[in-house]
Amino acid sequence: MRIRIYNANILTMQPGQRMFCGEVHIQDDKIVYLGTEDGASSLQWDRQINAGGNVVMPGFKDAHTHSAMTFLRSYADDLPLQEWLYDRVFPMEDKLTEEDVYWFTILAYMEYLTSGITSNFDMYIMQDYHINAYVDTGFRTVFTSGLNNFTDSLEVLEENYLRINGLSDLTSYVPGFHAEYTTSRPLLEGVAKIADKYHAPVWTHNSETEREVAECKARWGMTPMQFTESLGLYEHGGGGYHCVWLEEKDIEILKKHHMSVVTNPGSNTKLASG
Repeated sequence: MRIRIYNANILTMQPGQRMFCGEVHIQDDKIVYLGTEDGASSLQWDRQINAGGNVVMPGFKDAHTHSAMTFLRSYADDLPLQEWLYDRVFPMEDKLTEEDVYWFTILAYMEYLTSGITSNFDMYIMQDYHINAYVDTGFRTVFTSGLNNFTDSLEVLEENYLRINGLSDLTSYVPGFHAEYTTSRPLLEGVAKIADKYHAPVWTHNSETEREVAECKARWGMTPMQFTESLGLYEHGGGGYHCVWLEEKDIEILKKHHMSVVTNPGSNTKLASG
């Protein structure tokens, strides 16, 4: 299929390149031309789109999602994180069927697209059905495990790492776990072994609340970042979601392993995380 988008203000996001008026030519699933070509209207196109002077730019990327949680929107927005999770979210998620996860995930993709989001970095349970939603819709995603004491296993994590990375050009998978406070030490050590085996980065919720950090210190004498790093989880990089309550030593660990942070200010505000 050949598509022409014209009369567009094009923003490439390339350093030093200003927005310009031009057009975009697409052949099947690839952009084959981007510029100010004249005479393109005389060529053969399957579809021509007049952008009407609107901006055409690369899609936004949502770097931390739990897509199937669309069914929980506006459900208990005014509670601290732990109460929100244990008293409200986890009991509702226990009621989900695999088909529920599939369709709630597709609903999330439809909502992403209305906001210009064309890819995401997702974490959730019932991963087979979650991944099927990606593949069936053609949405671009990176998936990470939400492994914890209640769902999935190390065997499932490794199976998914091998399977999902081979599914399509639009899907990939990295090891991960939900959080230090929901995942036992043996499980965390297992994740570290899998990550080292495949030289893979590891992602998790990290230091989201002051309480989380205090309770981790009471258990292990270290912050969540320091404790998980001591188990060898970040030898091949990775990152953390939220990371609101980091100490200077935690930041040094991030630098040491060339890790990334996704700050999630909207979520932090919703749950009064700081």
